[in-house]
Parts: sequence; structure tokens; C-alpha cells
Amino acid sequence: MKMNIIPLFSITFLLFLKIQAEVVKVCIWKRYSYLNETIKANFNNVNSNPGVQLEFIVPDSDFNAIERVTSTTCDIAMIDPFWALSNGGNMIPFSYDNDILERVKEDGEIYSGLMEDITVYDENKNKEIYGLPFFLDFGIIYTNQAKANNVPTTYEDLINISSTLQIDSTFGRTAKYACHFNDHRGYYYNFVEAVANFSNNENFTLYGDEAGEAIKNFVKLFENEIFNEKEWNSDADLLKDGFCRGDIIYMKNWVSYDSTLKDCGINYSKTRVLKSGTLKGDSKALARAVYLAILKRSNTKSTDLLVQVIKDLTSKKFIESLVNNINYKEIPPYLDVYNNAVQTEYCTRVDCNLYTSIINNLYVSHIAKFSRDDGVTNKHFSDIFSDSYEHYIKEIYKTKKNEADKAKDGLSNYFENKYVKWTDIPAIIIGGISVVGIIITLVVFFITVKNRNALVIRRSSPLFLYFMLIGILIAFGSVITYIGKPNEIICTVRPVVIVLAFGLSFLALFVKTFRIKVIFDKSDIKVQDKYLLLYSGSILLLELIIVGAWTFLDRMKPVIRYIGTKMHYYTCSNVGKYGTYFQYALLVINAIILLYGCYLAIKVKDVYSDYNESKVIGLSIYGIMICMIIQLIISAVDSLGHSVIFIIQSLMIILSSVILLTFMFIPKFWKLHMTGSSQTPIL
Repeated sequence: MKMNIIPLFSITFLLFLKIQAEVVKVCIWKRYSYLNETIKANFNNVNSNPGVQLEFIVPDSDFNAIERVTSTTCDIAMIDPFWALSNGGNMIPFSYDNDILERVKEDGEIYSGLMEDITVYDENKNKEIYGLPFFLDFGIIYTNQAKANNVPTTYEDLINISSTLQIDSTFGRTAKYACHFNDHRGYYYNFVEAVANFSNNENFTLYGDEAGEAIKNFVKLFENEIFNEKEWNSDADLLKDGFCRGDIIYMKNWVSYDSTLKDCGINYSKTRVLKSGTLKGDSKALARAVYLAILKRSNTKSTDLLVQVIKDLTSKKFIESLVNNINYKEIPPYLDVYNNAVQTEYCTRVDCNLYTSIINNLYVSHIAKFSRDDGVTNKHFSDIFSDSYEHYIKEIYKTKKNEADKAKDGLSNYFENKYVKWTDIPAIIIGGISVVGIIITLVVFFITVKNRNALVIRRSSPLFLYFMLIGILIAFGSVITYIGKPNEIICTVRPVVIVLAFGLSFLALFVKTFRIKVIFDKSDIKVQDKYLLLYSGSILLLELIIVGAWTFLDRMKPVIRYIGTKMHYYTCSNVGKYGTYFQYALLVINAIILLYGCYLAIKVKDVYSDYNESKVIGLSIYGIMICMIIQLIISAVDSLGHSVIFIIQSLMIILSSVILLTFMFIPKFWKLHMTGSSQTPIL
């Protein structure tokens, strides 16, 4: 009997392929597991390695594959981008190559933002990524229509509507509103999204007024029992289960739960996330991708192979094939794929009208902006979230209602960028002292001008006394620039004011001492008033030119100085590469003047004081020198905090001014009092 060898060869070849096949195991989240067979069926159309086969594993929880990487058998896993921060050591980053760069360039802002959230930098500051976007996800509000007829759009609406809701659940466990707060990740997403929806500024930070309002809002929801402890301590999966049981009326959760909620048999509606009533336009939802990443295992397969599998599964061609499948009910990470699908029957599977409006107002790159610790950006926000979660959020439901303000203040310490407010006690006291100082200086100015022809005043060169008093007035006024939130104008004005205050007051003192030394050294240097004015004016002009160049080329700007999770404050600082040089130039010039002034004071200390004020001038110079040294030291010690630094620096400025007033004018006024005006007629 003749055998047909072709079928036999085909069977043998297929068996050979089966034996040689590389099985790549993929951990997929439970809510996406309905797509397992669809993904397998479509994968062969894009598979760059024909010998590769996919096997899906559904872990007990989404996080298990990443957290228990040593015990899992998965090669690739679905991940939340936030896990790259806390569990990056359990994943293998791979190169940000040209293929990925082309994807980013081609699909615009949303895809680019999703990629930023998963990007890290190696020790050479080269870009690497922990994964590639598989699905797009964002938050929405699910409303149980059997328990609520009205749907809130703002937090104010939620509070007002909640006051009318009838709670009939057994044991009173129904939550009026629930969102994921029971871990660092859920807390981060909800807080950042709330801050975004309290801010009309696209470039908001998590410090400042918006963060404060968001904190007050969450505390208010707690105080009004709109949150309850059970749902506060539930993750996203448990919230979904509670909503299905009817234990939650309004649930803020990921849009990816929509496909599983449809199996609950509960009537619900979907709307945008909540916002502040003062926010202009629609609310903003945080964009999150669900990524595919490579797990770090001792028996892992070739990284190049796994990278290629991830690239194939997340390619635009493959995602398009999924979107065209009738089983697919998710949102693709590629905006053009989504927009093309809107014109098809895809919109019978998902709510295109709602999703399109949300996609057009997504907030992207928030993890890269606020939490990335990669050696290029800072990790301050990540530390703040971790610390505040451990010390406040986890314990907030153990807080008694009458201690809610204390909890609010405690949270505010983490997220409020501090600065000296006009209502702060130190600001009121220091400001009051400055105002009193200005008033006293004006009185001294008036007395000096009135008695300008008195012998004791004329001997001291009234012109330089006037300059000294103007400098003192500016010094007292400069303290005011340290109160209030710094802005670019304040940061520009501060160095100008300080240079003028120091230049007018101390240079006047300096040239007076210089004249004494020249006279008693019998030097040929001209020291009449006009020449002294020229000397001091030249130095002041030089300093003003430096300040002008500093302002024009690289002025100081308001920045946030981070000291610790509870200590970060606004200050004016150089942010460019030239500003520091201008600042050091001024410091060197003034240090030389101070040191030379001390030298002059020592040299003339024994000269007849009734004629030339040598002793009081020396005391003034020593006092100012000490104040300036203290101020310089304090400005370099960031850890003291903004209030302490403000108090000490302000007091040093005030004390310097008081020293000048005390030593340079009180003795003169005492002589005026004792001798009368002692005016000498001007011929």
C-alpha cells in the first residue's frame, strides 16, 4: 500500500513547531481576562516571532504579579504606572529606541504623556522605559440609579445631594460616595485629580492654594459622613464589588470597570469626575495607561524576545485589530485609533459621547511631573505622599470629628508651600517694628534737617547724614519685601533695595571714616564732600550696574525650597547659570568694603572723638559687620524654616539700622539738647 508522505510531513512539521514553541506567560488583570482568547487569536497577525505562544495567568489581585515576582511564573505583567515607583526593582527596564520614539511622535500628546509616566533614566541619564501602554484608563463617576435620582457635577453638589439621600442599608454601611483611598497609589490618584479640579491653572503644583482647597474638601466629606470607613479602606476592586451589592451610591472608579459592572445586574449611569464649583469648564480626569512590563525573574526568557512581544501586543496594528473585535470594550492608548473607531460600531460597545468629552480634557504626565525619582526630576512629591499617607490618611477614620481641623492642618503641612503671611504673628510684629523704625527715622530726618546749621551737625557733613538716613529708611522698608508670597517683581526688587540700603547708609559711614584717616594721616587725597560723594557714588553705581545686569540677564525667581516632607517654602533664588556669579560679585565687593571699614575704624579709634566721631563710627561699623555675618550664616542654613529665617534676617536688618540711628544720631541730638542749636551763621 502506497503511503502519502505529504500529510505525514505536515504533521511532523507542526509537532516540531509545537515542541520548539516559546511560551510567554502574561499576567493579565481579572477585569481584562475576558479578552484572553481575543488577544491570542489576533496576536498571530502581528507576531514577529512565529515560535512564540501566549499563555495568560490571572493573579489573585492586580498587584500580586509585581509584588510577589519571585513566586510568580509570569514573564510579562500588566502594571499600573505608579508601581514603577514602588516596585521598579521587580521589573526590567528597556531601551527607549527609535521604534518607540516614532510611536510617540506619531500619536501626539496623550501617548507622549503616557510614555513620560513610565520613563526612567539610567546612570548616564539615558532614557529607559518600564513598559508600553496597552489600554487607556481614567476615572469616572458611577451612580446607582436605584438609590439616587440626581447626579452631582461638583463637590458642592455632592454635599448638597448627600444631605437628602436616604440610607437604608443593613448596619448603615451604605456609602454616599466612595473612591480608592486605602493605599498610597489610590490616595495619589484621587488627591492629584482633586487638586487639578480645584485649579484654573494648567501648570498647577501640589503645593499652594489648590492643594489646600482639596484637603479641606476631603475633610468636609469626612465630617459630613459622605465617606464611610468601610469604603475609605477599600481598593478599586472592592469598591466595584460594593457598588454591585448596592452598598455605594456614588462611586469614583476607573472606566475600565464598566465592562465588568454590566454583569452586576444593577442600573447605573456614568458621568465625569467631580470638580470645584469655581473651576471653569469641564472637570479634568487623570490619564492612566495599563502597561505591559517585563518581570525580573531568575529564569526569565531573553529580554529582547520579551521586549518584542510587548511591542507586538502594544503596536497600533494590533490595537486596531482588538478595537475591531466585537468583544473589545476598552479604550485604546492611541488617540487616532480611538477617533477612527468612533465612526464604527465600536460605539455600541462603549460610551463614545462621554469618553470623547473626557479624552479631550485629560490631564497627562502627572506621575512624571509629581512623583518620578529618576535622578533627573526630584522625588519630593513621592516622599510627601508616602509620609502623609502613613501618618494621616491611614489614620484619618480613627480621628474624632471634633479633631478634623487638626487632621486638616496636619495634612496641610505636607502640601502647603509656606511663606510668611501678612497675618502671621512674626510678620505683624516685625512689620510693626519696621513701621515704627520708619517713623522714628523720619523724625530723626526732620530734626537733622531742621538743625543742619548746628555745629554738631555741620561737623558730621549733613549731606552724608541725609544719605545715611535715606539708606536706613530703605532698610526698614526692605523688611516688608520678605512678607507675602514671593513673585518675580518681589524677587527683582529685593537685591535692588538691599544694595541701595547698604550703599547709601554704610558707604556714607565708610567715607566719613575714610576722611578721618586721610586727614590725620596728612595724606594728599582730596576728601571734600564733593570728592567723597564721587568715591561713594562710584562704588554704589558699580553695584547698581551689577544688579541691573543681574536683573536683565538672569534675575532671581520665586522657587520652592524643599527641606523635608513637612518643610518646603517659597524663596527667591537664582535658577539660571549667571545669577549666582552676580550675587557673589556683590557679596565680594561689600565684604571688601566691610573689612576695609573695620580696618579704618581700628586705625582712627583713638582720634579725638569730639571732633570726628571716630568711636561711634567704629562701633557702628563693628555692629553692622556682626549683623551682616549673622545674616549671611542664617541665609545658608535652610533647615531653620521660613519663619525663623525671616525673623532673624529681618531683625539683623532692623538691628543694623538701629545701630546707625543710635550711634550716629543720638549723641548729636544729646549735644543739641545740652548746648541748644549752637548754630553758626553761614557767611
